[in-house]
Amino acid sequence: MNIIQALILGIIQGITEFLPVSSSTHLTLAKRLMGIQPNEWMVYFDLICHFGTLFAVLTLLWKDVWKILRSPRLMALFILALTPLIPAYFLFKPLRILWAQDAGFFLIGSSILMYAASSRFFARAPSAVCCGDNFSQTPAIEAAKWHNVLWIGIAQSFALLPGVSRSGSTISIARMLGWEWKEAARFSFLLSIPTILGGSAMETVHAYHTLASIPWDVCAIGFGASLITGMGAVRLFFWMLNRGTLRPFAWYCMAVAIIALIGLK
Repeated sequence: MNIIQALILGIIQGITEFLPVSSSTHLTLAKRLMGIQPNEWMVYFDLICHFGTLFAVLTLLWKDVWKILRSPRLMALFILALTPLIPAYFLFKPLRILWAQDAGFFLIGSSILMYAASSRFFARAPSAVCCGDNFSQTPAIEAAKWHNVLWIGIAQSFALLPGVSRSGSTISIARMLGWEWKEAARFSFLLSIPTILGGSAMETVHAYHTLASIPWDVCAIGFGASLITGMGAVRLFFWMLNRGTLRPFAWYCMAVAIIALIGLK
């Protein structure tokens, strides 16, 4: 992998990590198109790009993070939302390998879910709270019911499967439960912080023996690109949610699914 390829992959990671379009599918397709062969140190490159998006969301939502860390109830809600990931990680691990070439089918499922969440039926759903434009308010999370948070956590666990959009599934389920679009997105982005940290820690343990072979200049490019584009993607997504729909993303995912079904075979 050269610096240009690292820059492109970092940009793709930053944009697709938070938009509901499945970052893993986009990265896999991009690597296939650029002829990048999988190797052991690529795991660390992907991890470092994930850290770029992690820093992006921390930069924009640091007030929310600080508020959560000071509230035992909010901390408990996030722990509850993360709980389904533990059994799902071990349950879905063999399925991720078995269905690695079937990401397109799961992406179609994500698009259907987002389209359903954008339907008129859920547009009439009672909202949990009124959402604002600032990044520093968390009324939806504070008012959230325990079982609703658990359902969102279950939705996130299915993103361990190839092609399932983490943000798309969590935001869609939250909307179906009555959350406003922006508050659903805010909770999804905050939930990504411990998710990325936990996943990165596990992958680091598995691939620690490749540290000596990592080209750090290439990784630095990927980190910077994912950080900058990730911040832009979060702001863009909040702005797009003013329309109160995920349908454009649903149609886009359907198109990418077709490409994936052809390109990943």
